[in-house]
Amino acid sequence: MIEILPIKLLTEEDAPIFGLSSVALGKLARANLPVAPGIVITAPHLKLKTILEHHNFGSKEVFTQSLTLIHKEIRQIPVPQILTQETGKHKQFLLAGKKIKSVKDLWFSLLDIWLSQVKQRLWNRGFYIGITDGLDTQVVIFIKKLESFGIAYFDPLQDDVQILVKTGKLHPNDLKNIFSQVQIANKKLFIPQEYEWVIDHGIKLVGIKPYTPPSVIPISSSLPIKPRGDSKIKSAVKVFLDFSEGFTIEKDVDPDLIGVDGIFIASEKIFDLNKPQDSFENLVFRVVESAITFPDSPVLVKLADKSEGMGKVRGSLRLLHQKSLFDPLMEVLDFARHKKDLLNVHIVIPFVRGVNELLQIKRELAVKKLMRKNSLQIWMEVATPENIVNLENYLMGGIDGVVLNLNELIAFFNGFDPQEGNLAFYKNEIDGLLKFLEDGIRVLHKSKVPFIAYGSLTLDQKVLEFLVEKGVYGIVTERYEVHSAHDLLYQMEKRIVLRRV
Repeated sequence: MIEILPIKLLTEEDAPIFGLSSVALGKLARANLPVAPGIVITAPHLKLKTILEHHNFGSKEVFTQSLTLIHKEIRQIPVPQILTQETGKHKQFLLAGKKIKSVKDLWFSLLDIWLSQVKQRLWNRGFYIGITDGLDTQVVIFIKKLESFGIAYFDPLQDDVQILVKTGKLHPNDLKNIFSQVQIANKKLFIPQEYEWVIDHGIKLVGIKPYTPPSVIPISSSLPIKPRGDSKIKSAVKVFLDFSEGFTIEKDVDPDLIGVDGIFIASEKIFDLNKPQDSFENLVFRVVESAITFPDSPVLVKLADKSEGMGKVRGSLRLLHQKSLFDPLMEVLDFARHKKDLLNVHIVIPFVRGVNELLQIKRELAVKKLMRKNSLQIWMEVATPENIVNLENYLMGGIDGVVLNLNELIAFFNGFDPQEGNLAFYKNEIDGLLKFLEDGIRVLHKSKVPFIAYGSLTLDQKVLEFLVEKGVYGIVTERYEVHSAHDLLYQMEKRIVLRRV
C-alpha cells in the first residue's frame, strides 16, 4: 500500500521511489549533521486510484462536484499498520511545516496533501489514467518540544547565509549554529540547497529543497523601469467571480484569480431539490472553499431563487413558504459562519416583490442568528422595476448593498419572457432601462449604499460604460472573463475620466 523508510537509511538507490531531496537529507544524516529523526512515506496511489476510478470521472466539473464525497471516502482509509509501527512511541510530528499531535491526524494530513496534488493535476491536465502516479513523497519528522521553525540558504549575491524564521525566536548562538550547518551541508552535497530547520532540543535539519538563485537582469538606461509589485492592471470597479458553476478554485494555480476582489454564489444553480444531499454538500463545499481561498474578500451567497417562469411563486416568497428549500440554505450559512468562523460570508436576499417580503425574510434570518451586523452584511437583489421605484423604502428596511440583476430587469422592463428564444432580441433594447435606473442609482449614492451588477448584460459596452460612469461598486463575471475584466474596466474608467477633463 505504502512504503516507508527512516531518513537515515535512504541511499541513492532509493531516489526513484523517495525522491532526490529525501535522499540528500539521508546523506547528511549519515554524515553526522544534525538531521532530525523521521521517516519518508510514499502515497497509497493504488488505493487513491481505485477510489477515483470508482467515481468514474469524465471532467473537471464532475470531479469537483463530487469532491466532498471523495474527501469523506478517502478519509475512511484506515491508518496503515506499517505507519503505526514506524512511528513507534512518538506522539508529535512535523509535516509540511505543521505540528501534528497523533498518528491518526498525521495520516489524515498526509491524505489531504496527496488529494490536493490530485486536484492540481486535474486542474492542469484534466482527468487521466495514472493521475495518482508519482505523488510527492512526504517527510515526517519526530519532534518533542518544537521551539522554532524556519528556512536557511546561502545567497551568492549577498555572500552570506540568509536565515528566515517562520515561527518562534532564535538566540544569537542558534543563528551562528545554523550558519555553520548550512555551509557544511552545501559542501557535503556539492550544490547549494535551501534547508528547513527546527529548534527541538537543539538545531536540527528537517528538509531540503533545490535553491534557485534570483535572476539578475541588467538595467539599461534606454528601457523604462517598471515599479515593483503586482503587474496586473487594477481598476476602481471591483471584480466578483461567479462561482455558482464550474470547477474548484485554485488561487495559487490560476494566476488570473489573483485579481479577484470577491466571490458571488447563486445557490439556485447549485442546490437541487431533486438531489438534496449531494447538492447540499456541493453548496457547502463552494461556500467554504471560496471563503477560505479569499479570506480578505467578501463572499456573497445569494439565497436560492427557484423560478418556474414569469409570474410564478419564486424568490423570497417561495423561501418563506417552502422549508425544504429554506432550511438547507440556513444550515449552509450556519456551518460557514458559526462553525467554520468564516465571517467574510454575506447574504443576498433574492427576488423581492415588496418591502414586506424583505422584512419577513430578514426576520426568518434573525431567528437563525443571521441578523445584520458589522460582521454580516445583508444585500438585496433588485430584479423588478418595482424594486427601483420603491428603492428608498427598501433602504429604510435595512440593507447593506444592492445586486442589480440586469437580465431580470431587462425582461420585466421590456415585457418579454427570457425563456422564449424568439423574443431574445428585446434583450438588446437597453436605452429605456438605463434611463430608468438613473434615479434609483442616485438614491443609492445619496444613502451611501454600494451596488454591483450581475448578468450577461453587464459586459455589454454601452451597459458597462453606463455602470462605470454611475459609480458601480463591482461587477460579477464568469471565470473565463476574469482575465480581461480589470483591463476592460481600466480602459473604460480612463476613457470616462479623459472625457470629463
